[in-house]
Amino acid sequence: MTLVAPPNFRVIAGSVQGTSHLRTRTPCQDAYHFTEIASGELIVALSDGAGSAAYGEEGAQHAVATAVATVAAALDRYRPTTRRAWHVTVQSAFLAAQQAIFALAAQRERAPRDFAATLLLLIFTAEETIGGLVGDCVAVLHHDGTLLSLCPPQRGEYANTTNFVTQPDLRSQIDVRQWAKPVRSAALFSDGLAPLAMNLAQNEPFAPFFEPLFAFLAAANDAAVAGEQLADFLSSDRVNARTDDDKTLVLIQRIAHDNVPIIHATCNDCH
Repeated sequence: MTLVAPPNFRVIAGSVQGTSHLRTRTPCQDAYHFTEIASGELIVALSDGAGSAAYGEEGAQHAVATAVATVAAALDRYRPTTRRAWHVTVQSAFLAAQQAIFALAAQRERAPRDFAATLLLLIFTAEETIGGLVGDCVAVLHHDGTLLSLCPPQRGEYANTTNFVTQPDLRSQIDVRQWAKPVRSAALFSDGLAPLAMNLAQNEPFAPFFEPLFAFLAAANDAAVAGEQLADFLSSDRVNARTDDDKTLVLIQRIAHDNVPIIHATCNDCH
């Protein structure tokens, strides 16, 4: 699907079903959503439905759509100017996402845990980057040749677990961070790509993984071709050999007055 690009950003995003989900005929449980508002901020959200949740993909879809819409509406009314104000803005988006999932669960007469999902939210402004995280998705910022993982991926009480927006203690789990610089480019991805992209113990991005991606993004003159190449990369044998989970990757580059369209590269089996 091709959309009109945000005026100040190039975005190439892809989401593909993991090989383990293909074997079990489980739908892709990742979701992403983004928008650029009139004042120029780009708002991006990424979510991964819990593998143990019966309807994790629906929870993820509701989480990203609600979080982005909540921030967009808030910034339309008021522009935060302090760290505390940004914290409140991000926190309100997470709480709204939780309420949206709770409402969905009540409508379906299911437990909220059946829609459990993580949530990563980023706001790119002209001056800085603000992020919030509950769960184990990752946002890597690229600034002046330096790679930075903004919010450390969260680990739960037990091995191979994390936090979800459906938890009763959500407010205490929201990690809000600010980077007081306007990053040139960024990559958001679900935990399915973490084995290839991160040293999770140190919260350090692997430069050899990201450098070719950001170079690819900068050189992507043909958006349709770039989208196909991103989907091919996420579905490639060399990636699947390292992870069998769903894989979502959102690449962002700040380019004023660029008319390159956005490409959403998705696997047909994810729907």
